[in-house]
Amino acid sequence: MLLLTGGVIGQILIKRGYELQTAPEMKQGTLLGNGIVDIQTHDSLVWAGTGYGLNRTIDAGAGWQTFNPADYFGKGGISAMALMKDSILWIANSFDTVTSSGTLPAGGGLSYTTDQGTSWIHIPQPVDRRDETAYKPTTTNVQNLTFDIAFLDTTVWITSFGGGLRRSDDMGASWQVVTTDGIPFSALDYLNHRAFSVMTENGNIWVGTAGGISKRIDGGKTWIRYTSNNQEFPISGDFVVALGYQEATGAVWAATNVTDSTEIMGISKTINGGASWEIYLEGIFAHNFAFDGERVYVATDEGLYLSDDGGTDWYVVTQIRDDLTGEEILTPIFYSAGVSRESGITRLWAGSSDGLASTINNGFTWTVYRSFRSTQQGSVPDVYAYPSPFSPSRHGYIRFQYDVKKAGDVAIDIYNFAMEHVVTIRDYESAPIDNTYDRSARWDGKTAEGRTVASGVYFFRADIQGEITWGKLVVIN
Repeated sequence: MLLLTGGVIGQILIKRGYELQTAPEMKQGTLLGNGIVDIQTHDSLVWAGTGYGLNRTIDAGAGWQTFNPADYFGKGGISAMALMKDSILWIANSFDTVTSSGTLPAGGGLSYTTDQGTSWIHIPQPVDRRDETAYKPTTTNVQNLTFDIAFLDTTVWITSFGGGLRRSDDMGASWQVVTTDGIPFSALDYLNHRAFSVMTENGNIWVGTAGGISKRIDGGKTWIRYTSNNQEFPISGDFVVALGYQEATGAVWAATNVTDSTEIMGISKTINGGASWEIYLEGIFAHNFAFDGERVYVATDEGLYLSDDGGTDWYVVTQIRDDLTGEEILTPIFYSAGVSRESGITRLWAGSSDGLASTINNGFTWTVYRSFRSTQQGSVPDVYAYPSPFSPSRHGYIRFQYDVKKAGDVAIDIYNFAMEHVVTIRDYESAPIDNTYDRSARWDGKTAEGRTVASGVYFFRADIQGEITWGKLVVIN
């Protein structure tokens, strides 16, 4: 339902990290992963990228075709996606790697497909030669992962924290480092060389960095730079993680977050090509944009925001529930949004850290899509808990997956290692059910008194409409 309503650069895990393990066995036709980091649409075609891989549907989510790293030949999950001429999909891959400085994200390269995923061409993550002398080279893929992709005619543009802004005129066979200030490239020395977002409109190129926004005009002869302090009406902050062009209004939207205490976290919009900016949603970290005519959607850490009047009034979605299945999106953190159209129907897609949802009636009802193993499969326990290990502060909730054959009560009792009772979780399905149905209950890691439990091994006793199942889970705070 729609309801009315300095050190930052070192904390650049925009998508909350890239822990890309091997994807678990899942129910056939469901998503590959629940952290939806990017969405791309064209007519009825929808691509959804996650930390486990790529998902594709052409029937409004009734069925999903999935692609893992073995399919697209890259290492890791999806960090960025973009459609080139509507039919050529480009993706960027990323993964976590252990270094002497701890676990850091790394680039797994790029891949593209011209035939809807039947075949793929892979491109290694762009790095520089160690003997490069024209600028300070980036010779590793660590912290050199691609955050965004854009196209101007046949030229491919990509952005990276460590690799900066790069372009390819030959479909990724070679890459050229580009700086927008005329200074030889050095990601370590210049915030404006640490690139996070890129977009094109009407022949112009817009680049979002840790040092503001740069716009290229007149065929590349001139770059104009916009920061939080170089205009009368400037952008709110210089850490620009997303850009979006709203064709219906000619507006450019930017997720302008902060690099120091003098700036304002929020989103910035220009309707005059960057000459002046308006600021909205102050104090909110935005991840991405989507548009439907004059309507704008903003995926943020505090919900999915939308405005029909250019930002004067905002509505926010913070919780989503599928009334048919009972599945819920149990987080307000949304990374992505998209709009598809099939048979005259417009559908909004909302990608969160806890699954994907869509609506065709402005949020009055939702369909939720999640990745899980169905307990209707013979090799799966009657009830299981995931994720395990479970971190209350990081995951928010742990789910207990099971199936029901009729309306009735479900009770799950949690016990600590000493078999002392911690809390009882209840779920009740009152609607009549014609067939066996996958369902889940959730626990927030707290006792019946509201205290977060200590780290350790816990047991659960699930009473699923009279059928008893025991299981084990691990909590790590």
